[in-house]
Amino acid sequence: MHSGKITAIQRLAKGLCAVTCVVSLSFTTLALSGCSQKNDPQQTVAATNNTLLPEKKADIVIRIGYENAKGEPFDIGMERWKEELEKISHGSMSLELYPNSSLGSKGQLLERMERGEAVGTLADGGTFYGIGAYDLGITFGPYLFKNWDEAIHLVGSKWYQGEIEKLAKDTGIRVLPATWAYGVRHILTNKPVTKSSDFRDLTMRVTNNDVQKKTMEVFGAKTVTMDLTEVNAALRDGSINGLENPLAHLYGGGYYQNAKYLLLSSHVYNFTNIVISDQFWQSLTPNQQDMLVTSCKKASKFFNIVEAANEYTSLKQLKAAGVQVTEPSPEMLTDLNNAAHSFYVLPDFTSKWTPGLYYKVLAAKAIPWNYYTSQRFKVKK
Repeated sequence: MHSGKITAIQRLAKGLCAVTCVVSLSFTTLALSGCSQKNDPQQTVAATNNTLLPEKKADIVIRIGYENAKGEPFDIGMERWKEELEKISHGSMSLELYPNSSLGSKGQLLERMERGEAVGTLADGGTFYGIGAYDLGITFGPYLFKNWDEAIHLVGSKWYQGEIEKLAKDTGIRVLPATWAYGVRHILTNKPVTKSSDFRDLTMRVTNNDVQKKTMEVFGAKTVTMDLTEVNAALRDGSINGLENPLAHLYGGGYYQNAKYLLLSSHVYNFTNIVISDQFWQSLTPNQQDMLVTSCKKASKFFNIVEAANEYTSLKQLKAAGVQVTEPSPEMLTDLNNAAHSFYVLPDFTSKWTPGLYYKVLAAKAIPWNYYTSQRFKVKK
């Protein structure tokens, strides 16, 4: 757990440096543009007459919808993707962003993608399992990853790349880079959870997917499917005892006001996939496809810094708000990991997964030793 906190702090520092650079560049740009206006008579006349040149419209516009609110880290990441895409395409490609589910629910967006519309959203393993891509659903399983390195290594593996090509062929949904580190998921409750047997007294809110539901059940809790907008009321009236989510979302949703106990379970390293219509993808030129992917990857690197910094800050804010934070004891962690192992042999899943899937994924996510001993990890003298 301590190494994770150090990583978060380091990422925060990098994020602050990045923000400082952006601000510095912004001031420099403003200064230069101010000088330019003073020295250019044509610009002065145009400004005096209030004449504005018409803005060039992009040839290709993709509408991206998501549940996250305006100003949340994911929304900031999407804004960055829009900027990167417009920059690399010289304005010929752009995004229209729709936070707060204003473009429709995730299910509705996925249906529109299958019809070939130029829309996109985010999706994880639970989402994929729900639309019949059962093997990809395992990536949302409990304690599959020990750290982000393993998650990102899996995303780049031949197994994962083969699965997303199969997804495009079978469902018409194309995955762009899956390198968006959405957050590590933890458990927030209205009663203390300090040992694994405490889960027996919990009723947990889950999203409408079997992967998350069965995860809480193997831990010992009862589950209720519920929209996040209903959670605070349900916590107040006692119909649920808690929920699980990344720290930034647990704080941002205000759930801590009705649930004062946080278990840093780290049971899911939740990377997310940006998805669009495969039919629309195939209509793009190879160069346009490359610009879409390249800009998305750049934006994900920026987002990952913002999200890590936000999670670090959110933990401090939760503590300041009176939330009691608990790290699992070694005994509790062993119990939870043993429960997680039972998840991967449940008939609900094994009847739908390809034979030996769990072991294929373990091999695909394994970090080779030379990853840690390569030149980039050696200390310079």
